[in-house]
Amino acid sequence: MNIQEKFELSEGVTILACSGYENVFDVIGKKLNLICDGEARQTLTVSGEKKMINQKTNFKQKAFETHDKVLLSQEEAQNGKWQLIGDCLIS
Repeated sequence: MNIQEKFELSEGVTILACSGYENVFDVIGKKLNLICDGEARQTLTVSGEKKMINQKTNFKQKAFETHDKVLLSQEEAQNGKWQLIGDCLIS
């Protein structure tokens, strides 16, 4: 999944808006790697999915929640180079 945006909420919750999500995979409760250019920065546990506002314009995006501290700046999240990838998908 390609990260498009990062939102930091209260109580340590971070929302990552992602495109390229395959509905055949259930990522809730799974550990995903935060990757750019083939290098992993950290592993995050996806704790839930949030409803997206403006779903008419962002219908190809999903918003995933994590309680982990996400080591990704707002600018990095928006540059389109970062991905969330499960261990079984890394070659």
